[in-house]
Amino acid sequence: MSDPLTDIVALLNPKPSHSKLVEGAGTWRIVREAGGEAFFCAVLAGECLININGEGPQLLVAGDFLLIPAAYSLENTNTGLERTSDITMPTMIANNHVRIGSPNAKPDLLMYLGHCDFDTQDKQLILSLLPKEILIKEQPRFITLFELLLDESKARRPGREVVLVQLLQLLLIESLRGHSGVFESAGVLAGLQHEKISLALHSIHEKPSFNWQVTSLASQASMSRSSFFATFNRVVGMPPMQYLLFWRMSLAKKALLCTGDKLEQIAFQIGYQSASAFHVAFNKYVGMPPGAFRNQSRGLNNS
Repeated sequence: MSDPLTDIVALLNPKPSHSKLVEGAGTWRIVREAGGEAFFCAVLAGECLININGEGPQLLVAGDFLLIPAAYSLENTNTGLERTSDITMPTMIANNHVRIGSPNAKPDLLMYLGHCDFDTQDKQLILSLLPKEILIKEQPRFITLFELLLDESKARRPGREVVLVQLLQLLLIESLRGHSGVFESAGVLAGLQHEKISLALHSIHEKPSFNWQVTSLASQASMSRSSFFATFNRVVGMPPMQYLLFWRMSLAKKALLCTGDKLEQIAFQIGYQSASAFHVAFNKYVGMPPGAFRNQSRGLNNS
């Protein structure tokens, strides 16, 4: 049976970008504005307060991993009674390694943070399927990855940067695989935790070319049509046929970018009986014909 989460992760292909090791000591305050990029923070030692998108400060301690699919503002400060209202300017120690706060005191905080890129043309829609925040605390698998990340960050072995990127990517994927608290808001992850809705999601991903209708998907979930429609919409955050269209178009974009398949082949693979029907649907969904999308995207990649 197809695994929708594996499909989603493969489509997202999360990769850390602009990541850096940050050590802090004493009092400090970092304020940043962002453009909606995904943000992650892995606390390796110590603790700090972080406020993302003005949602209010929360305490992060060693072993915590935070992923925000769309960050617009960030305020990061030290904990404790002594605080500062001034904005701290980081000091560069080495490549992708900075110090904040007291320049000479022993660091009481060590964290890896940065932005995450998702390898998809449909970034905003996919991000809308994820929770607004994924916070992982005290998970053994994460502790193991953190230990490897901390060891590699301190060492100066050959290939250090490549290993760090791979470890951070594993953290990002692990956070999407699901732990307690990840499934509380609407999205595919929540749908996969639902006893019946998950059956419909698995069916869509296993046979995207099948002529699915609300009734047939409801049957897969052993629910009435009306109950299934309302529950799917509430849990996943969009109606079932909209999700089916979203997934088909995501597969189509990937095929157009990564394969040399003809439009007729792609059309049949995702459930359209002719290239012309696929052409109309793709043009309406994306805003340009599939051929133009392929040429434009490949042109951008080659520039």
